[in-house]
Amino acid sequence: MIPQPPIYVVDVIKEVVEKTSVKVYNSTTAIDFQPGRSIQILKELQKITQAITTGTRGGKYPLVALFYDFPQDKSGFYAYSVTIPKLSIATLTDNNMKVLERYDKTFKPILYPIYFEFLRQLARHKNIVGNDPEAFNHKLWERPGSQPEGQNFNDYLDALELQNLQLTFKNVNVCKSLNS
Repeated sequence: MIPQPPIYVVDVIKEVVEKTSVKVYNSTTAIDFQPGRSIQILKELQKITQAITTGTRGGKYPLVALFYDFPQDKSGFYAYSVTIPKLSIATLTDNNMKVLERYDKTFKPILYPIYFEFLRQLARHKNIVGNDPEAFNHKLWERPGSQPEGQNFNDYLDALELQNLQLTFKNVNVCKSLNS
């Protein structure tokens, strides 16, 4: 039996975010991707904040944050399932805006297009089982921000939060020539 190359969940999600970014913004880096535990993601965002000026802090948003830890059921050889407890799609908001105003400024033009394209790109990825973007089970929470996220952090965020996103990953057989 030929050993299968490992599939790294973080790499697949990063590829999906990059492809989402290209489709929505025509750039692989327009959407920031941050994987890790909550404190690690906040520390990375704080580093970015310190490296940029107040006028350009939007460079780290929109953001897709993949929160760790998540179980991986590896009971199958060619496929295994993963339940991602939390994945957030976030963008800056104006904390003085009312919730209904935020729908017109952040949710409809920024967050929902990223969300729908993210699901489409999941369905298209070669290592993910399923070709229907609406078939990936999860709960979706709309989170209009009311206070800054994290300590010493002054970014007010609106977000869509996917909870318990259920994905099945598969190895893709790659044929090698007999001479290799």
